[in-house]
Amino acid sequence: MQLVRLLLLLVWSLAALPAWPQLVLTEGTNIAIDVSPTDGRIAVDLLGSIWLIPGDGGDAVRIGHGVLPARNPRWSPDGKKIVYQTATPQQTQIGVVDVASGESESLSNEQFTDQQPGWHPDGERLVFSSERGDSGFDLWELDLPSRLSWRVSNRPGDETGAAWSANGRHLAYIHRHAGQWSLVIRRFAQPDETLLVSSDPLYAPSWRPDGSLLTYLRQTPQGLVVQMVILSEPPLHRTLLGGEDFFVAPVSWLDRRRFYYAADGGIRTREFDDRQSTRVHFTAIVEKLARPIHAANDSPQLATVTPGTERQVIRAARIFDGSGYDYRYAVDVLIEDGRIVSVEPRREWPDVTVLDLGESTLLPGFIDSYARLPGGAAARIGAEFLAYGVTTVVSGDRPDLDPLLWESADFPGPRLLRAATATESPRPTPVVLATVPATGNSNATALRAWQSMGVPVLAESWSTGLGLGADLLMGADSLPTSPRGVQYQDIRLAMGYGPVSLLSGMANAGTPGLPDLLDSRQATQFGTRGLALRRYTRSPETLSGHMAVVLGSKPSGLPTGLALHAEFRALQAAGLGNDQILKSAGVNAATALRVGGQIGVIAPGALADLVLVSGDPLQRVADALNIVAVVRNGRFYSLGGLLERAEAGSDVE
Repeated sequence: MQLVRLLLLLVWSLAALPAWPQLVLTEGTNIAIDVSPTDGRIAVDLLGSIWLIPGDGGDAVRIGHGVLPARNPRWSPDGKKIVYQTATPQQTQIGVVDVASGESESLSNEQFTDQQPGWHPDGERLVFSSERGDSGFDLWELDLPSRLSWRVSNRPGDETGAAWSANGRHLAYIHRHAGQWSLVIRRFAQPDETLLVSSDPLYAPSWRPDGSLLTYLRQTPQGLVVQMVILSEPPLHRTLLGGEDFFVAPVSWLDRRRFYYAADGGIRTREFDDRQSTRVHFTAIVEKLARPIHAANDSPQLATVTPGTERQVIRAARIFDGSGYDYRYAVDVLIEDGRIVSVEPRREWPDVTVLDLGESTLLPGFIDSYARLPGGAAARIGAEFLAYGVTTVVSGDRPDLDPLLWESADFPGPRLLRAATATESPRPTPVVLATVPATGNSNATALRAWQSMGVPVLAESWSTGLGLGADLLMGADSLPTSPRGVQYQDIRLAMGYGPVSLLSGMANAGTPGLPDLLDSRQATQFGTRGLALRRYTRSPETLSGHMAVVLGSKPSGLPTGLALHAEFRALQAAGLGNDQILKSAGVNAATALRVGGQIGVIAPGALADLVLVSGDPLQRVADALNIVAVVRNGRFYSLGGLLERAEAGSDVE
């Protein structure tokens, strides 16, 4: 009886402990795998961490200290280290982790973008793709003992996916130039030989250990397939695997007969001569920080400070109110005391100033939810933002800058909302966004405290952000959906605690249409002041069907204001519709920041932040840059006046 009482007391005590949410994962989305040449263990990237799994499956063990977020693990030839690719919002870099100790170190120069590392068979050299010159992504090698690096290729276009043969004598890689993709091999002491030229994208070459063939992925109209080229004379191309949701990662060979690959949310293995593969089952347990439920009174109320006093009507040919999918015609917008009073059919307005802008289009003022504030005179910066139509910015930069400065008529600028770092304890200063850095350890307790105060949390890495329960995720080149658009169990469970928004951060120096943007009237007058390097070898794809996309421009490193329009172009290249692009800097941004209904829409009660443009942005989103005038805080500013204000620092009202 006494034993029974003790057992009951133990059960009651355990039940009284607070339950820490866990995710039990048996699938992964867009995972990459590599099998150890020494003991057959499998390294896999899962929700931003590197995990080790026995070759025949079982429990996954996470390795590494502060290795987040990590992708594309590759075993060293001796099985003692794993090289990987990590990412910050500005660039990707490479690092290495010691398997036994879990200690990791960066191998990249932080000035450059380094991607897709792979080992030389001697175990002392790495080959990787990097944009360190002016010819796109080239192949480079790094000598680990000396840390010296040198260029391996220097062709027009991009060279990616480099892989050494098992004997270290031959190098294979993918070359992309002028819309063509090539599979190239460089044999020892021989010039480069092109094995295949295709208009279909090619990825991830991998050598069979005996050097007799190469496998690679090919994007066909029906989806990705794994093909092989038998290195005979002439080379023979054959399809090795098809009909699965293959992830963009190299096939990993254990020996000349058995190989592993990632597809359909899992790890699969097959003998070369077999017709069917088998699944390698695994279980990974991830602690999960659930997002708290926010009450309506958590939302901050944005005040009007020194609003325009004149009662006025803004009239344009068409209005995109930010909440629908098309224009509204023949309507007027009445503004008073810095707010929109009504949106109603066009009529006569006695004793009201009517500003008729003719054939222009009226839009909600643009919101940049994660912006960079450069140094320099605050008056010039504010006028630059407005000249690009940006009426609200969220930033943690320039703590010296008074947020009320741009509320005045003398120094017009965007509404400045503050961001803080979520790793710090919440402070009483008004904050609308807390950010979790892409690298380093995160303080989950502080993150929960911010969310408990109603402040949304942005994770600079989507993979770690899902595990932490962040409200906004920065994705760009590695979004949580497979090539077929499937979200597997890891993403479904991680997102199951509430709605998540995706912050864009997609623009870079290779964004389509950027040259035209740099020729705009604003960019010509303000200058570009140093464009960012290319971060991607191809345009990222969006999750428009799975997540609300919110515009944030800081990762691009592009200049003030111009960066927002670069994001518009990047989102268009990623497949987002023009109405959704405008909403990413409007209603989606306002909702994610929990100020919905106050900004980002043209509706009664909203703040009078508006943009007038010439053209039709729903048909051609680039027309959003054709700024005619901006209304901020109920005050009307012409583009010419803003340009003069930015240049001379004079009053533009």
